[in-house]
Amino acid sequence: MKRSETWLLLMLFTALLGLGNPALRADLAPVVINEVCYDPLDMDSGFEWIELYNSGNDDIDLEGAMIQAGGSSFQHVFTIPHYILRSRRFLLIGEAYIPYAVFTTDLEFQNGGAETDGIRFVAPDGSYTDTVLYDSPNANGLTDDHGLAGVSFASDVAEGRSLARILDGWDSNACAADFISEASSTPGLPNHVYVDYALVNPQTWQEQGEWRLSFWVRNLSPITTLDVADLRVQLDGTQIASDLVHTIAAGDSVSYSYQLPVNDELNHLVEVSLDLYDDPVEGNNHLSLPLLQEQLLPPLINEVMYDPDTGKQEWIEIWIPSLPLRGDYIIEDAAQHSFGFTIPDAGGYFVLCANSLQLLTEYTSCPAQSAIDVEGWAALNNDADTIFLYDGEFNLLDQMSYVGQTSQQGRSLERYLDADQHPAWRYSLDPQGATPGEANSTAAPPPDFDGILKLTGSPCNPRSGARISLLYNLETPSNHVNCNVYDRAGRKVRVLADNQAIAAQGSIVWDGKDNGGKYVPRGLYFILWESRASSGGKILRRQFSAAVYD
Repeated sequence: MKRSETWLLLMLFTALLGLGNPALRADLAPVVINEVCYDPLDMDSGFEWIELYNSGNDDIDLEGAMIQAGGSSFQHVFTIPHYILRSRRFLLIGEAYIPYAVFTTDLEFQNGGAETDGIRFVAPDGSYTDTVLYDSPNANGLTDDHGLAGVSFASDVAEGRSLARILDGWDSNACAADFISEASSTPGLPNHVYVDYALVNPQTWQEQGEWRLSFWVRNLSPITTLDVADLRVQLDGTQIASDLVHTIAAGDSVSYSYQLPVNDELNHLVEVSLDLYDDPVEGNNHLSLPLLQEQLLPPLINEVMYDPDTGKQEWIEIWIPSLPLRGDYIIEDAAQHSFGFTIPDAGGYFVLCANSLQLLTEYTSCPAQSAIDVEGWAALNNDADTIFLYDGEFNLLDQMSYVGQTSQQGRSLERYLDADQHPAWRYSLDPQGATPGEANSTAAPPPDFDGILKLTGSPCNPRSGARISLLYNLETPSNHVNCNVYDRAGRKVRVLADNQAIAAQGSIVWDGKDNGGKYVPRGLYFILWESRASSGGKILRRQFSAAVYD
């Protein structure tokens, strides 16, 4: 299938499903900044450009619309004359040496490099704006599309690259999530669609005397592609199976299982490879595992200090959960900045940082042998980032993503097991805000309080690991409770307890997700509590309001 055909199908697929993306609705912000080159190779003058895209269903007259550039503040750079931008079409505005530009003007965009800069499109009637903010910190308080000082920033791209939306028209109003650094710019044409498929959770085992292999293919991206991936399985270098991996929805997974043609007691090497067009992270597209494995678990990312207190440094803690696995490893962030390190011949916790002496001074309980100096530290974004852990051959071992919360400066994100014993991330519960070189903090018992019910944690940013808790202190030792979450329209979005047996004291926690396991949109929600003593009696009914943001 040609790429243009794939793009058209993807646009149709997006239009039909909506992808949960409000910016694809023409009644909100149909015209968006789709791609921009603000730091051309070698010289800026004459080579900057900006691409607009009409994601709505109607043609739009852009006469009077404005382009603004932001440094210390937003300044006017160009007013668009009469021009009809067709639905699902592009408008390229460039400087003197940009071919095929519809309009030519001096743009003079800021290059980033020290603090937040921005570029803004203002609708012809001023009814809305579309803003991309890049680099940090936002020292000048450049505002976002809500008129507030921006807190989500796209990466400051290298010279010669552009900033491009991950999908034409995709707009979650979080620049860090919506834009990527694009090496192969497409001014006036559809953006590349980078969907990250990963091979995860491989297992080999014997079943009734036969060896079997299983694994999952997971779509790690927030978007869906119609491109088909090629999947191949090899045993000792010989291909034994192949499959076509068709569309996997954003965040979803598909499992695969194969019988292995092994009829002896010898060890064999099983390899799996996945080939998806424009997959941005090739390191997670390959698996290699021996058939007979010792019980060795790979290193894991265990704790991350991405926004330290002023004057302190970032760090990443690696946990060796089983036997020592000495070797060379690589840490990489979402912008593909990376550094290498070596794990000593020991298990336990190891803290990667730029200055181990400073770390040990800041955290006196961290064992000295746990701190490891690294060179070329990949600075972590405070608003959002993804951390990848690779072995020396660039095989993906672990990864984690976060959306930062400014109120949590100086507090680390730590790995923990949720109520279903699934790995998850939350802000450290330790009084000093982090536990580098030690086991992660554990949840404290519910605090004492006067009264029967108390809501804590609102307002809440669930995507950052925060939770809303409903603490209870009942009179009877045995009770049953129903607890549900409703949106402002009265729709039940989450069942927290369904005739659940509870003791006199404890808490019920909401992680900000609906019954389908997806995070609810930002807004106001109502939590309804109904409990009765197991022996009978009156129903205790209370309603609480809780605010969710992202």
